[in-house]
Amino acid sequence: MQLGQGNGSSGLTLDSAPLPKSKDTLPHAPSLPELVFPPEHALSRLRNLWQGGKAEPTVRLSLTCGEEALPLSSEHLEEEVQALQEAVTQSAGARWEYLWAQLTHGVRPDVDEQVLVCLSQDEMVAWMLLFPPVGEGKRQNMLQLLQSLAACGVSSGVNLSRVKEISAREERYFQLYPVAWGTLPVPGEDGYVIERHPSAQKRCAPIRELGKEDYVSLNLVQDIEKGDIICEIVPPTRGTAGNTVTGTRLPAQEGTAAEVPQGRNTELTEDGRYLVAAQFGHVEFTGRNFQVKPILEVFQSLEHPEDSVNFLGDVHIHGDVCCGVTVRAMGNIQVDGVIEACTIEAGENLVVSSGVQGQDCAVIRAHKSIYAKYLEHCQVYARESVLADCIIDCNVYSDGKVSVRTGRGAVVGGNIRAASEVSATTVGSKAERLTSIGLGGAPCEDFERLQIQREYEVSCKELEREEKKPETPERKNQISKMRLNLYVTKMKLDKCNKEAKIPMPPQPGEDRRWLICDTAYPGTVVTIDRSVFRVETIRQNCRIGLIGTRVGYV
Repeated sequence: MQLGQGNGSSGLTLDSAPLPKSKDTLPHAPSLPELVFPPEHALSRLRNLWQGGKAEPTVRLSLTCGEEALPLSSEHLEEEVQALQEAVTQSAGARWEYLWAQLTHGVRPDVDEQVLVCLSQDEMVAWMLLFPPVGEGKRQNMLQLLQSLAACGVSSGVNLSRVKEISAREERYFQLYPVAWGTLPVPGEDGYVIERHPSAQKRCAPIRELGKEDYVSLNLVQDIEKGDIICEIVPPTRGTAGNTVTGTRLPAQEGTAAEVPQGRNTELTEDGRYLVAAQFGHVEFTGRNFQVKPILEVFQSLEHPEDSVNFLGDVHIHGDVCCGVTVRAMGNIQVDGVIEACTIEAGENLVVSSGVQGQDCAVIRAHKSIYAKYLEHCQVYARESVLADCIIDCNVYSDGKVSVRTGRGAVVGGNIRAASEVSATTVGSKAERLTSIGLGGAPCEDFERLQIQREYEVSCKELEREEKKPETPERKNQISKMRLNLYVTKMKLDKCNKEAKIPMPPQPGEDRRWLICDTAYPGTVVTIDRSVFRVETIRQNCRIGLIGTRVGYV
């Protein structure tokens, strides 16, 4: 516009108050994207001059125009506001001082339209602020506005439609227009693993009709063929680079490759996309990687002692295990039939789909958990937990809990020792059969250590007796073997003593050593620490645990 035209300049008054020279005199930048200039500021005086004294006394400039989202960091927003306010103050101050000097000397100034281009500190946004022409000054067209941007180094991300719109507007002054903005880099996506075999094995059997537990469906032995896919390895993606309004390239962070869970007897395909089994066996997740263990499948019952099995992997027996047979495996053991008076030891889990008829001679042991349809007249040892439909006249040692909640859910006779909890539908019998429940400590670990201690003591006495006999070449060889066995037993005992867990006494209110049952019959004896409690009458829905230092109904 021209001075004295359009808005009428006859009523114009000029304030000769001093201009702010330093950022210390500027108002504090608000947290919102807005610049505020008080009435005495040079920008406010220029707008007042342009509008013939009819303008609002305070000028407010928004950092945005429309609904576009600018790549401005909220953390640095206040710094950007301060920097913009300083740039506008400097440019408006210089223009006002020139006009004020001309007008005070009675000179009618002719000044062209002025374009102020401001860049954010990270050069991601460029703003444009236009000062109107004065007198016979000229307006700038779209090409000249673009040239002003180029002169300030803006070469990328220019919004041409915005610049065209600004060049065509009459009321385009004293507004802050974002006219160019850069592109933030987009980081690549990290690689990840898609499991085709679950890393967490199923440990709870589904409940079938009549409350019976389907132990076959536990399927802890997951068969896999050579070449079968265990998991898919999705590779990371490359990021998309960004750029500033001055054309500076902003590199993008690439995604991180997924950690391949490759363990024993597994291999990657040539393209690295799939982890497959290198042999037939049982796939298992160890907590860090997948591995394929060899699996021995026996499709018949083991009926004679010479049918005994020792295997470094998993064993799946599709029949019974009869008297006198010994089965030992480093992995899981699954028996589809019945276990009789024999010895079973699993390095991991033991699943007996039918049950155990131990005849007071069977010893079954698992370094993890034992799942059985029923347990009768046997010795049971589990480092984690024991789950069964019923337990009758057994000695059970578990370093976790014992749960007898499916099927009959009965515990009758014998001794049950659990570190934490024994839960059953019925404990004892109407005939008041003595049923002993012990809670606390590490029963399985303690019993194993006691067995090794006894074995060591017996070996020492046998060696001492042999050494007193007359020496012969045969006896000398026998003594050497006995010393070697004694040395191995001593190593086992030292290892057990070293790894022995010292149970911390539970805090008040955190003791979970309980016998939980729907029905408790007389003859049930519960021992916790050194306190003993006897059930004298039939009790329903009861929980027996420590109350202070004594055992009672909780």
